Amino acid sequence: MKKERFEDHLAAVEEAVQKLESGDLPLEDALAAYEMGVKALTRCEEILGAAEKKVEILLQGGTLEPFDAKKSDEIEKEQRKAKKAKPAEGEGNGLF
Repeated sequence: MKKERFEDHLAAVEEAVQKLESGDLPLEDALAAYEMGVKALTRCEEILGAAEKKVEILLQGGTLEPFDAKKSDEIEKEQRKAKKAKPAEGEGNGLF
């Protein structure tokens, strides 16, 4: 099985853009090219996000473990909730 590469998906996005910019496609083909481009772009963003997480972990001196997007999303949601629930320093102590 071939390993999925960011560059391959980026090339698919570029191909879709070229087809759409040509203006020579019938509507059905244009929609198909657009759909292919959106899917490839979404995959590019996912791959890039995973790479950014790896770099962040390595820069923090952590050990690199397989990236679990669902687990990462859950942790980020919990951190945002905790920040919202905890008033910033100096807030909530009175009127001023």
